[in-house]
Amino acid sequence: MLNGVFKLLVAAGIALGIVTYVTGGDYAQVSEAATKAMDQAMARKRERQETAAQGESTAPAEPKTMAIEVVTTRSRAESLASNLKLTGATEASRRVQVRAETSGVVAIAPRKGARVRQGDLLCRQQIGARKARREGSVARLQQALIEARAQQTLSEKGLAAANNTSARKADAEVLRSEIMQIDVEIGQLEIRAPFDGVIEGESAEIGSLLQPGGVCATVVDPNPLKVSGFVPEFQIGKLRLGDPASASLITGESVRGTITYIAQTADTATRTFEIEIDVPNPDYRLRDAVTAQIEIPLDSRPAHRLPQSALTLNEAGDIGVMISVGGKAAFRAVEILRDDDNGVWLSGLGNEATVIVVGQEYVSEGSRLKETPQTGNILGSPS
Repeated sequence: MLNGVFKLLVAAGIALGIVTYVTGGDYAQVSEAATKAMDQAMARKRERQETAAQGESTAPAEPKTMAIEVVTTRSRAESLASNLKLTGATEASRRVQVRAETSGVVAIAPRKGARVRQGDLLCRQQIGARKARREGSVARLQQALIEARAQQTLSEKGLAAANNTSARKADAEVLRSEIMQIDVEIGQLEIRAPFDGVIEGESAEIGSLLQPGGVCATVVDPNPLKVSGFVPEFQIGKLRLGDPASASLITGESVRGTITYIAQTADTATRTFEIEIDVPNPDYRLRDAVTAQIEIPLDSRPAHRLPQSALTLNEAGDIGVMISVGGKAAFRAVEILRDDDNGVWLSGLGNEATVIVVGQEYVSEGSRLKETPQTGNILGSPS
């Protein structure tokens, strides 16, 4: 402890010596210098405080976030009908195999692919021995009628029995019936078209023998043309007779018609119901047994049609679009109702929305926007 006190005394002595040497023994200068130094330090502190206060009041405001340039379009909801789509095939409204009712050799035969009108001659069979049979029956009838009149005269004079007259009249009636049967058979030699249509398939050839039931020709009526398909049982209740429908044929034609048949019983294997759509085909341009994609409009709902490129994802992975609300970006989740070559139909945007169609990938929720309205057709093809 004595050692520490000694060190302090030595340090104090040295300091006193230095002050005495500097001031020349005038210790009043030390007090003045200390006071002056303290005043200078306080003045510098006040200056720093004033400068800091002025700096806070005149400091520039924090710069605002830069607006992101985007292209927007004003989209309005349209009525979109939901459609029932199914695969089917065309079918002629009528198809009949016209058959012979009697036997005979074909003298006139139809030409495959020819258009016919109702009543047109398709096949004619040779009359053969029917003409001779008829002439013989006519001669016998005439003889029977002469004998019947003679017996009637004799009976009236009492020279012949009355029953002989009745027998002769009966013979005449039998011959008359025979002639009528031959006439009917001769009439059946001409086979005519039952309705307007086209000759399809194999037909009888000239010189061939047609037996009763043999096919003369197959007549197909393609007007109206039917488009048939099968509807799942959970959707059959949405359809009604007379509802409009359309079909795209694999041959490239697009047709429209109405539903004319809805099956009452489902197919037990597929649990589907057959339907038929009648399509006008007066020029026979549409063909039978062609694959068709049927589309039947059902209920409608409001939807927006936008380019597929407008779609984006949020951080949660939800699909939607970015819209502009008050100059700032906002995400709206959407439901895709239908898509085609011209864009997508979406729900979830209300009646109107300003949709970002270019630049949506560079903005996030709340981003400030510098908008440029879209000009021209945003879907890239005529609407």
